[in-house]
Amino acid sequence: MASTPADRERLLARWQVNTDAITGLDALLDGMRATYARVEALASSLPPACQPAPLPDLERVAGTDALHAWMYTVHGHAGSGSAGTLSGLRLVVKDSIAVAGVPMTAGSAFLEDYTPARSATAVERALEAGAQLAGTAVCEDLCYSGSSFTSATGPVLNPYDAERSAGGSTSGCGALLATNQADIALGTDLGGSVRNPAAWCGVLALKATFGVVPYFGALPTEYSMDHLGLMARTPTALARLLDAVAGRSEDDPRQAGIGQLAGSANDIEQDISGLRIGIVNDGFGWPDRSDPRVDAVVRDAAARLGRLCAGSEDTAIELHRHGRDIHVPISCEGGLATVFEQNMQGSNHAGAYDPALAMAFGKAFDTNIESLPLNGKVSLIAGTLLRHETKGRVMALAQTLRRKLRAQYDAALQRYDVLVMPTVPMLPHRLPDGQLAPAEHQKLAFEMHDNNCIMNLTGHPALSVPCGMLDGLPVGMLLIGRPLDDHRLIALAHRFRREVFMAPPPAGRLGGDRTRQGVVA
Repeated sequence: MASTPADRERLLARWQVNTDAITGLDALLDGMRATYARVEALASSLPPACQPAPLPDLERVAGTDALHAWMYTVHGHAGSGSAGTLSGLRLVVKDSIAVAGVPMTAGSAFLEDYTPARSATAVERALEAGAQLAGTAVCEDLCYSGSSFTSATGPVLNPYDAERSAGGSTSGCGALLATNQADIALGTDLGGSVRNPAAWCGVLALKATFGVVPYFGALPTEYSMDHLGLMARTPTALARLLDAVAGRSEDDPRQAGIGQLAGSANDIEQDISGLRIGIVNDGFGWPDRSDPRVDAVVRDAAARLGRLCAGSEDTAIELHRHGRDIHVPISCEGGLATVFEQNMQGSNHAGAYDPALAMAFGKAFDTNIESLPLNGKVSLIAGTLLRHETKGRVMALAQTLRRKLRAQYDAALQRYDVLVMPTVPMLPHRLPDGQLAPAEHQKLAFEMHDNNCIMNLTGHPALSVPCGMLDGLPVGMLLIGRPLDDHRLIALAHRFRREVFMAPPPAGRLGGDRTRQGVVA
């Protein structure tokens, strides 16, 4: 349908283009519309999107369970690789990652009427390796939060204390793993979105080396920082999940130039005695945010890890304290382009696109804008205004600083094999009681990102492992390695869990166990 004069004025106002100065504009537009129509006609000859087979016993839970963690549950859906490396492991998938035949809402009332015809590459691979699909998990509203109070279905509760946050934005997955309702999970991570809930729910989460795990099928935000995240109850399950889902895919342009992982799940018992541990001082003592008790628990855990290895010592990374500031312009302006201007498709890449998602998101933007979450509105407005005010210069400067930050991490990882810091600086905060003022809402949603977001900028693998308890709540320690050394981090977590600390199960085991088909130590 052609736009009306009012539509045209509204859409072009931000460009300050004098359309009256373009002679014959309507005729030019009509010619372009005819071209678009020919492309649509050509596309009609493409094979139709595969219609997924009906999933057995698909049930919409939508946060009505004890922890408000399940979105859809699936019973009796075993993967195709019954004898594969993930055989018997129950897989839960974040509600922002495509599972064929399961409606995807991204935790929001904004995105409606979108059911993927094809699963994300990582989901396909996990099922081919024998994983049993248990369902999809609640996530934060369009993933714009590192806490667990923004989902349209209600807050996800921390399994150790129902009055506290489970962390986000992959909130439901963390809660379900902690309560033994799943064994492995797939989430997304732009600034810590699998590592936050892992730290606060007492499970493991890996943000793998950038590009190692195909991102296709997950809702994108900023192409140079989007990571698929892997979560698990045990290091062995995490290592097997990584092997199953990693590797090249022609659908994902993020993988250009990415090499092969060093090692495999078979190396989980590798010798770690010669590894050098660097404790990054800059990751501790964040003003107004760090809990000194959390710092003390992580420092003690890092020292004990060092005793399993060749020792540990303190080190510094100059730009670490500025990483959060560097992250903001890149994620804000990148998200503006990818999410809002290009309807979650991005552009200038030769990877796979999703026309159905583009239409669903674009339609929601036209007809359901009132349901856009607060943090999404802030990102849209701030990205638009700040990009205009700075002419994109600050984002470009941030990208330059990002390269320097990555080089500093590379240099530190020449001196040390692994770097250590708190995953998040504080214990799980209390869930808000009622609506918050916008500034407080933003603070609570993002206060935990200080350390985690750095690795989305640098692309290094980062693994959160439970390392202690405070006030009955888990504390997470972040292990950072060289690119493609992901399996070494898992091996360290395995030894640490076996010889130093294993998180106790939540008291009362909120949510209860679902039927098990296998156990991985």
